[in-house]
Amino acid sequence: MATAKKIAFEQRMQALRDKYCRQLPEKYNEIKSCWEQYRDDLASEELIETFYRLIHTFKGTAATFGFNTQAEICCEIQKILLQEKEQHSSLTKNNIEKIQTHLNELKTNINEPAQQLSD
Repeated sequence: MATAKKIAFEQRMQALRDKYCRQLPEKYNEIKSCWEQYRDDLASEELIETFYRLIHTFKGTAATFGFNTQAEICCEIQKILLQEKEQHSSLTKNNIEKIQTHLNELKTNINEPAQQLSD
C-alpha cells in the first residue's frame, strides 16, 4: 500500500514538474520584460523591487522542482541586487552587465528543459 502511495505521489510530482517546465519560457519572459523596463528607467525603485521579487520567486520554485542550475543563476542575480541594496546605491554599469549575462545564461538553461519536454 505504501509503495502504491509513493508511486502515486511521485507521478503527481512529476506532472507538476512537467507543468512548471512548460511554464519556464513564460516565466523567463516576465523576468526579462521587467528587466528591460528597469534598464529604460534605472531610477525606478518599484521596477527593481519587482525584478528582485520575480528573481527570488523563480529561484525558489525552480529549486523546489529540481531545476537547480536555473535556481543558481537566479541566486547570482539576487546576490548582485542585494549587494547594491545594502550599499544604498543604484546598479553599476558592471553589475548591469553581469545581470544581463546571467539572464542570457538563464534563457539558455530554460529553453533546454522545455524543449526536451516537448520532444
